Amino acid sequence: MASKRRGRRGEGTVFYDKARGCYVGQLSLGRNPETGERKRSPKVYAPTAEECRAELRKLHRELEDTGTVARRDTTVAMAVQAMLDNPPAGWKSPNTLAVYADHGERIEAALGSVKLARLTVGQVDGLLRQMARDGYARRTISATRSLLVRSIHRAERDGLVGRNVAAIAEMPGASARVSRAMTDKQVGKLLALDLTPWWRGFVVTGVMLGLRPGELLGLRWEDIDFEAGVLRVRQSLKRDSGGLAPGGLKTARSRRTLLMPAPVRTALTALKREQAGDRLRLGEHYAGSGLVLADSAGRPVWPQIAQRGFQKLCGQAGIGRWQLREMRHTFVSQLSEAGVDVEEIADACGHTNSNVTRGTYRHQLADVVAAPAMVFDTKYGASS
Repeated sequence: MASKRRGRRGEGTVFYDKARGCYVGQLSLGRNPETGERKRSPKVYAPTAEECRAELRKLHRELEDTGTVARRDTTVAMAVQAMLDNPPAGWKSPNTLAVYADHGERIEAALGSVKLARLTVGQVDGLLRQMARDGYARRTISATRSLLVRSIHRAERDGLVGRNVAAIAEMPGASARVSRAMTDKQVGKLLALDLTPWWRGFVVTGVMLGLRPGELLGLRWEDIDFEAGVLRVRQSLKRDSGGLAPGGLKTARSRRTLLMPAPVRTALTALKREQAGDRLRLGEHYAGSGLVLADSAGRPVWPQIAQRGFQKLCGQAGIGRWQLREMRHTFVSQLSEAGVDVEEIADACGHTNSNVTRGTYRHQLADVVAAPAMVFDTKYGASS
């Protein structure tokens, strides 16, 4: 049985709970004006009576500052999930919801188990700084912080927390992330996964033909000539007011025809068979966009959704975090390492000229110019 002991006026009630083996404290919050029932604050626990009264004084200051005392059992994960389950009216598109879900996963992984009432500015700062160290773009860090701020603001409105510490957390100085290229080993690990036909077609075509993400997702079956073994780049998937729609290419030189490597032909053939099955299964409900990399209902795929899936695959392969555009950087790097001339690489990438290739992919181009040695070794022989 718990023996009660009252503190000084204004300090609330403090008593020793034998079952818990500690002191318990609680503030009186007045009476409910509608029911007349007495309202009380969440309980606090401490090993000594003095420490318990100190905890109650914190609750009293929170009551004076905010007009309420927040619950102590709500976690950061609960607050973020409540926001994602009941999003604002402005979050209409599946793309927006997917992007915020991605930010939510990041927050929950780092801070999800932390009680909202005990979350500190330092903990939020730590999450943001770690994101900067991990190479996230400033825009992504800002969006992650924004979701946390809005989630806590809603919890604050509902009386679950007294202060929004995320709102005063500072954005770290995040420099622009330098794009990288995968090594042969990393590409091998990615392709060694048990990939679906969609993902195998996506990755193999991206790495071995160097298409931009929009070009890849905008590729049509009519652009594939299996008999001739070529793939034609003729359009790019773009966002418009109604969602996603085919659009023009980046430049006139982006319009190009590429010979398909054997793995690309094999992967796209398997994907075409799978799509035929989807079309047969859904019948008139199949959207029939004609896109190579449509979803299972024949609809265009948002680049952000493809990005999330790609990063998860990279995580499963144990190769770190990669962006879609870095498949194109990998394509350039592998051609350059094989001794392909930069002018030919520029043509394959659809660049206006090789200066664009050198400027954009300077980190991926090999320092060694191999062509002269290859020519003269062939002409005069390798031995002196």
